[in-house]
Amino acid sequence: MFPLKDAEMGAFTFFASALPHDVCGSNGLPLTPNSIKILGRFQILKTITHPRLCQYVDISRGKHERLVVVAEHCERSLEDLLRERKPVRYCRTSTLLHGQQKL
Repeated sequence: MFPLKDAEMGAFTFFASALPHDVCGSNGLPLTPNSIKILGRFQILKTITHPRLCQYVDISRGKHERLVVVAEHCERSLEDLLRERKPVRYCRTSTLLHGQQKL
């Protein structure tokens, strides 16, 4: 596969679904907001690095369950490369994430 061109930074925003205000867990304590759960899971995404993958840089939580994600962005997609009939090598995602596949 050909190396990716220089990536730029980009940001996108989304809203996590809000929990009803009067919902408590079985132990009587308030439930953890979905945006907090996403923040925790995002930390794993930040650790995935590969020279041919865009990397997640940071995430920020705003008001009303709003999340802003900062990530590298490449103008050319896999679809663009396939359309140009460029050679593309791929592997299964599960093996890539567990470090068993070296590209």
